[in-house]
Amino acid sequence: MCIISSSKRKSKSSGSVVYEKIPGSKGRRLGRSKSIHFGSIKRQDRTLPNKSVQCWAHSKTGTRCSKLVESREGEPVPVPYCDVHLKSGDGALRKVTHPFAGFCLVANFDLPKNYRMVFWGNRGKCPTSDKDDRSVSFYPPNPKTGRNYFPFTRTLKTDNYNGVINPSSTGDLLQYSSCPGPNERQNIRSTFQYFGKRNGKLGGLEYVTLEPVAKNTQLCFWYGPGWWSARDIRRQDVGTRRYPAPEKRRKSICK
Repeated sequence: MCIISSSKRKSKSSGSVVYEKIPGSKGRRLGRSKSIHFGSIKRQDRTLPNKSVQCWAHSKTGTRCSKLVESREGEPVPVPYCDVHLKSGDGALRKVTHPFAGFCLVANFDLPKNYRMVFWGNRGKCPTSDKDDRSVSFYPPNPKTGRNYFPFTRTLKTDNYNGVINPSSTGDLLQYSSCPGPNERQNIRSTFQYFGKRNGKLGGLEYVTLEPVAKNTQLCFWYGPGWWSARDIRRQDVGTRRYPAPEKRRKSICK
């Protein structure tokens, strides 16, 4: 993530999740996820290079979009959302207000493990420190393979940095995902699958659910320790009764 240093932040924001520094505040764990009953939401297949792909998004009623997505600017793997869902976002996800973080992202339906989502936006330079900082680094995929990792170690290639993915002023929803607090854990993570091409207009990064996610549960991923230290902000739990976050698993002690 593109880290922008800013120690003075407001608790309300029209952008992504913003945390207010609350001296002496202790995070609370409020509520637990309900039991999950899977309906029509199914895991999507991963995109293949230089092939059309069915739009990954669902409607707000849970129906998978049937439109095919083609390469937009000669990229090997385009952002797998049709033009309609680039604007409206995936209906399987929902942006909601949060009591102190501004906004957060929750599951609109029960989601299966490995449900695929895209953090996407305009590719360009990293915003300056006085701007909002919702960007992530962009490493364009190989034009032939569509992947961006070393084949033997399967580790991310970082020698082809090409600016950042900036979701500002787009229909991207993952920019509203919270960072789990000290007593919570992430339930989504990024992969090494990037979308777009070097010096292209749009870029994207694949995220997947790490476990089944119940409806109204927050989708959370770890921002990294630098995000917090750069702002002099203390992490706190983000789960609420209405929109719980996954709690950290307790290690069992064998006697």
